Amino acid sequence: MPNRRLPPFAALRAFEAVARTLSFTGAARELGVTQAAVSRQVRVLEQELGIRLVERHAAHNTLSLAGETLSAALRDGMDRMEAGVRAVSSQPGQRVLTVSVAPFFSANWLTPRIMRFIEANPEIDLRLHHSYQPPDYRRDQIDLGINWGHGNWPGVEAEKVLDGSLTPICSPDFLKDDTKTLKPDSLIQQPLFYEFRQKDWTDWFQAAGITLSEAPAATRINDSNALRRIALEGHGITLFFRSLAEDDLKIGRVIQPFNVNIDTGDHYFLNFPSDRELSAGGKRFRRWLRSEL
Repeated sequence: MPNRRLPPFAALRAFEAVARTLSFTGAARELGVTQAAVSRQVRVLEQELGIRLVERHAAHNTLSLAGETLSAALRDGMDRMEAGVRAVSSQPGQRVLTVSVAPFFSANWLTPRIMRFIEANPEIDLRLHHSYQPPDYRRDQIDLGINWGHGNWPGVEAEKVLDGSLTPICSPDFLKDDTKTLKPDSLIQQPLFYEFRQKDWTDWFQAAGITLSEAPAATRINDSNALRRIALEGHGITLFFRSLAEDDLKIGRVIQPFNVNIDTGDHYFLNFPSDRELSAGGKRFRRWLRSEL
């Protein structure tokens, strides 16, 4: 067999990390070396190949066409090496499973249940990565995700796991005795809050039989935890996830003034890359999640 003609492995490894993170600083942090060392290794690789791989910009970095081609090949190679190392490891039972999870879903739905998965799968080293957006599976070291959105993400298989319909909620003390005589159009006079689109309130009023000539006054709170706190502490009425308010509604922390929900088309989806098979740990997590749902 002829000798392999490859550039130094350190240079290939440095470039693979830069290509995946699009950051020399991030690659250096991951590899445990200085940014200058990573930059030097990538420059050595570019000189040896005689072509630019990374287009360096002040605000961000991008890969050249050659960089994209080499990045894909190295990613596949690194994945195979990692699988081989795990296969012959003296501790084969310790398998890492990294799941990207929307923060509010993680705190309010997943965390109270996650010990059941951990206790049933002690050989899996579960790691949660919090992100609102689905992972970029081409670059992120993520096995699968549970993220909020429309679910039509390129290169991704998405399975709806929790309904994202919205409904008004508030503290029981906020409306006090008004709930018996309250009508949907009375909410227009109340402090209203939302997370995503002001139009969501207009759509809710329409679903409740109220046609508005203009969007109601409402304040955007771009964080689900903060939006929930506003309802709990009696500051106003929030348009919130009906499914994720279930526990608060059951024990009376909040009330739902009207049983009217709107489907915005965005939900929580289990998602994973469509171009490769889920790992054994990923399949176990998927089955467990379905059983919990």
